[in-house]
Amino acid sequence: MRDVFFLALPGVLAIGGIAGMVWVLLRMRRLRAAWRSGITADGRCVSAYVVTTTHGHGGGPSHSTWHHVHEFATPEGEVRRFEEAGGPRTVVAGDRVVVRYPQGRPDQATAIPPSDQGKALFGTGCALAFLTVFVLGALGFMGLYLTVFKPAADTVEKVEKKVTHGGDGGAGGHGSPAPMRPPTGFPTDEPAGFPADLPTGFPSDFPSGFPSGFPTDFPRPPADWPTTVPGPQDLPKRLTGGEPRPVPGQPER
Repeated sequence: MRDVFFLALPGVLAIGGIAGMVWVLLRMRRLRAAWRSGITADGRCVSAYVVTTTHGHGGGPSHSTWHHVHEFATPEGEVRRFEEAGGPRTVVAGDRVVVRYPQGRPDQATAIPPSDQGKALFGTGCALAFLTVFVLGALGFMGLYLTVFKPAADTVEKVEKKVTHGGDGGAGGHGSPAPMRPPTGFPTDEPAGFPADLPTGFPSDFPSGFPSGFPTDFPRPPADWPTTVPGPQDLPKRLTGGEPRPVPGQPER
């Protein structure tokens, strides 16, 4: 599905652009053949209308093209009508025009005068340039997809498949990963002389309760041990600014 979108769609666009280029060249060739033939006939403009093409959605730029429907009669008396785009805007319905066509091909008639040849060539050149860029862009996108995006996408799919299915996994790479097994020669028996009377279970002879032999005859503090918080008058002189007072239990300095 991815290849269809990224290859088929640009391919169709490129083919459409090439077809447009062929149509532009054939139209210019038909005009030149009609101008050089020298066969003319009196014609009449039957109707004229404008076709407006808007590029983009909404308020994009627009382009208007005049379309004329002309009628003329061949020397054999056959009455023909044809529709043509890009004719002079001054021609309206009912005006007389000069129709030119190649020898024996009245179906390729044109009412565009040879004086507008430069204008026709300019329009043809602009159309060919636009279509060439369009076709090259579509072909370049296809080449970029084949050389960059497609290999990268294939690599990502292979990595995801390996991660999901655990490597190759057998035929097709869709199997489950092999179970983990110990290496060959890994010892499975107990070595000789291994003790057989190892303790089993959780030990149940843990001591309970508080120890009964805890000492209770701690030494008592001295009889002159202070039991009150000293006040400011009891602080040393360096802190209160006065004479230091002796601390009970310490010799005076």
